[in-house]
Amino acid sequence: MNEIWKDIEGYEGLYQVSNQGRVKALAREWTCGRGAIHGHEDIILKPFTTTDKKYYLIDLLKNGKRKTITIHSIIMKIFIGQRPIDNDINHINGIKKDNRLENLEYCTRSENVKHAHRIGIANHCKGERSPFSKLSESQVKEIKRLKGLKSVKEIAKINNISIQAIYKIYSNKTWRHII
Repeated sequence: MNEIWKDIEGYEGLYQVSNQGRVKALAREWTCGRGAIHGHEDIILKPFTTTDKKYYLIDLLKNGKRKTITIHSIIMKIFIGQRPIDNDINHINGIKKDNRLENLEYCTRSENVKHAHRIGIANHCKGERSPFSKLSESQVKEIKRLKGLKSVKEIAKINNISIQAIYKIYSNKTWRHII
């Protein structure tokens, strides 16, 4: 596919983005405070990643103000149009750093999550590996062992969790991987 470059809205004449997922600073000249003339040719910018290392970001500079954006969002906005309300940008092949236009699409959050599960990239943090877990696997085993031996209220108090959480464990709505 041929690489097509388009101006980035609000940064016309300064930056362009391509359908191949690249961003460039356009050639320009400027005069510094001492009167010297400086300049550069077109420069393909090197992206950096988000703190979780999933997505590529780029910094745009205009009038001394820096703006950081995700590359996939600017590509979709420039080539497809403004993101519909309540839509995500899906990376079709599951590779979050592959920002080619042909790999991007708008979709609902539900569609995005289903897609991630279908292609096997969904985060399957369950049990004590989940950041939301209040229990360890050994505590859950003990809770299951105490079923019928102590009241649900007592078990909940011992483990500092709600009665509803105990019932969810008993009915295998949560922690079903623990026997």
